[in-house]
Amino acid sequence: MARRKWHAILTANTVFCLLVMFYLPGLAQTPASAPAAPPGPGLCKDDASPGVIQLTPDPANVNKLALARKHFYLSASPFNLATSVNLKTAPSLRSYYEGAGASQQLIAWLEDNHCETIYCRELTADEVKCAGSDPNKCVREFTTAYNNALIKLNGNQELARKWITNYAPLSSPNLRVGFYEARTTWLNVALQALERKLENGSRIQTTISDKDGIAFFYDLCPGTYYISTIAPINNAGVDVFWETAKPIKVEGPPEVNKATVVTLAFPPGKDKKNFFVGKLVADISQ
Repeated sequence: MARRKWHAILTANTVFCLLVMFYLPGLAQTPASAPAAPPGPGLCKDDASPGVIQLTPDPANVNKLALARKHFYLSASPFNLATSVNLKTAPSLRSYYEGAGASQQLIAWLEDNHCETIYCRELTADEVKCAGSDPNKCVREFTTAYNNALIKLNGNQELARKWITNYAPLSSPNLRVGFYEARTTWLNVALQALERKLENGSRIQTTISDKDGIAFFYDLCPGTYYISTIAPINNAGVDVFWETAKPIKVEGPPEVNKATVVTLAFPPGKDKKNFFVGKLVADISQ
């Protein structure tokens, strides 16, 4: 009797083990349905679609390319530069390079090409050799650095032209990047001062214009915005800055399916809707 009972128990255990081996693994390998990820919060209030602001130089400007490769700033609150920043302390291209010992020809080259550093474009063979141009416009820093490069590079003219900034006097940090660094330092201090005074803890956005002076601000929730260069921009030796006093209205899709175009003009002139005229730093009463 005991043997039969033991045999029955053993048989039951065997059946149970077989069920565990063949049935439960099937359950374990069945993937559980992952809970659906909650949708991310909308970028704008009430899930409104964001819009875009496009900055463009006034086509009537003779020197519209003066706005090429420049920083522009955007805020949801007025900048009120006069209460936070002394624009007259911003580094001026001409005064900086004169202080760095640059020739008048180099300064004129920077101004004519709307450049803040010698890296803004590659130098041509005529520029480094001072060939085929007015001798009075020859930039001695270019020709001297080119000749020094030729000596070090065994007379390879193409390498000497391309690597010219590695050789004196252009290799001097003051001539290569000094103005850019001084301007960046000034801007960082100015931005900190401005953001401390902005309403509702607003943050300042920035963008850089392309070679034609066109720039974009993306992902802007419907609302009103203000634009500024903060730092002055050199235009034919004159420092000009922009600060929009009137708000720029942005409406996102589907109400508006194209960018809000804002035109920047050089003085003289008057502001109108989405058309803003720069101001001369020399006219500031600070």
